[in-house]
Amino acid sequence: MHHDSPDPMMAASFQRTPSRDDSDNATDHSVEDSGHEGAAEGGSSAVVQSLQDVEEDPPTPSHDGSEEAGDMEDALYEKLKDAIMEAGSLRHEAYEETRRRQKADRDLADVSMMARDAESSYHGEARRRKEMEESLARERAAVEQDRRELDAILEKIREVDNRSAELELQISDSGRVMGELDVRMSESCSVLDALRREHRGEEPAADEESMPAVDGGDQSVSFLQLGLLELEEATDRFNESTMIGGASAGSRGRVYRGSLRGMSVAVKMICPDVAVHEARFGRAVDAIARARHPNIVALVGACPEARAVVHELVPGGSLEDRLGGEAPPLPWHARCGIAYRTCSALAYLHSTATVHGDVRPTNILLEDEQCSSSKLAGLGMPGFVAPPQLPSGVALAYVEPRYLATGELTPQCDVHALGVVLLCLVTGMPAFAAKKAAQKANDGSTPWHEVVDATAGGWPMERATEVALLGLKCCDAVETGGPHRPAELLDEALSVLEAATDATPGRTWSSLSASTASDSGGAPSYFLCPIL
Repeated sequence: MHHDSPDPMMAASFQRTPSRDDSDNATDHSVEDSGHEGAAEGGSSAVVQSLQDVEEDPPTPSHDGSEEAGDMEDALYEKLKDAIMEAGSLRHEAYEETRRRQKADRDLADVSMMARDAESSYHGEARRRKEMEESLARERAAVEQDRRELDAILEKIREVDNRSAELELQISDSGRVMGELDVRMSESCSVLDALRREHRGEEPAADEESMPAVDGGDQSVSFLQLGLLELEEATDRFNESTMIGGASAGSRGRVYRGSLRGMSVAVKMICPDVAVHEARFGRAVDAIARARHPNIVALVGACPEARAVVHELVPGGSLEDRLGGEAPPLPWHARCGIAYRTCSALAYLHSTATVHGDVRPTNILLEDEQCSSSKLAGLGMPGFVAPPQLPSGVALAYVEPRYLATGELTPQCDVHALGVVLLCLVTGMPAFAAKKAAQKANDGSTPWHEVVDATAGGWPMERATEVALLGLKCCDAVETGGPHRPAELLDEALSVLEAATDATPGRTWSSLSASTASDSGGAPSYFLCPIL
């Protein structure tokens, strides 16, 4: 087959077409990768250039070789087609390579951004860690400062404890000395009374012989003779605001707080509806005046006109107030101290053949909220009333059964009442309930730890049981193997209470004895000299 030689315009057309296509492809698909586009265009241009060379230098056909020339044209045509196809393939490969490069660039940009974010997070975490370390260092410094301050405080506390122990020893010594001085003063007063009566040539009255003297003699002791006007002035005309304990303070009288001749006093007025034997009133007051003991409320004076007696004021309230109501609970060592002082006062009275006759929590007065001391009040009240009146209500729980039958006051009456007080101190219950609970515990029906007052705080169960059994023995509510003399029971009570007090760290029975002598370091101003 014969083919005409390619037209130069056609060759140029072939040359222009691939160049435009390559340029368009490079413009549309790749701006960033010019190197690969250049390579593709270079390949296409080389093919076109070869075609142009063929056209410009065609073989000269011979006259006798027309068939050979036609075969040559066919070969050239095929080469041209192959070149065009190769150029298209190169353009496609260049396009794909450009896309791969662009994708790689985008991935690289994403990775770079992630790296920057990670670096920013790292710096932020490092900053926060540094701040946390600085804060921890400050906290450690503060804790160390607190520890040093605490060590300093503990050191001061140890110094105070050591000083307190020294002061307790001094107080104990001072109390012992004051007790000795008080005994000597009582002996001196007795001697002075005897000398005065001997000087006057007086004989004791027949009625006085029937009333035992507190100090073992039958002499009278002087006291302040007060008038009604003076008592009214001292109590603001018996204003109800000065009343101690309200109207229920006692069934036989009312007690008022007052100030008399520079002293704080308590004025007890016997109720008008209570019969008072006038002669017995004077003798009862005289007997009270002779009772000088650190744990017995001291008599200041009396007013027969108003049927009133004036005592020293004990400002801490009564044991009845502390065991009931909303008052702070009493710790067990304070309860032992109160019981010890009450027992000591009764032992003193019984040693002088005197019966108190009205021992109950209402008549046990406390010096302060810490119960550093306590005093027994109400001495002589049964002697004011003629005939004696039987108590009623709550007070009946403290009355010895034989007294209800005979009406005779004996030391056993005081011991029985003391036993009920001990049971109230151990259980924290009212009198009747305390006695019943202690009996059940002694019979084994109730464990002792359920009976002992938990608000007393850590009371040693063995000591609490001993005190409760002692209370039952004083009440004759437990088999004791025979009758006991009141003096023996009081001695046993003192021994048991001493042991219970010794179980308290830093406290001994001697410190209790010392605190009973005088809290101010000297004899009270209302201990009056009998010769004045």
